[in-house]
Amino acid sequence: MNMDPRKSAEKLGYKIVYVNHNLVKKEIACYNVVYKGKRIAPRVAIERLHIPKNEIWISKKYKKHEGIILFHELKEIAFRARGYSQEKAHEMARKAERLYKPD
Repeated sequence: MNMDPRKSAEKLGYKIVYVNHNLVKKEIACYNVVYKGKRIAPRVAIERLHIPKNEIWISKKYKKHEGIILFHELKEIAFRARGYSQEKAHEMARKAERLYKPD
């Protein structure tokens, strides 16, 4: 599966923001987005990080891994929109990572 996760995220109207590692060190990346009319955001994105709508935050420390991180986040968002719990969607996105082939 070839894809450019950044282009996919931007096509969905999401802004990619690199933040200080200390903000997201437990998560590496986090999001607060609207996908297919549904707001998808982990609790930490709203309650602790206060991520603005339609932003995906990634630790600056992992910038060189943007492709796989965005691929994972976009898969997780899609699984959550289909009704899977945050934990199950994360697990499914981890398994899907093997499909990622950078262009």
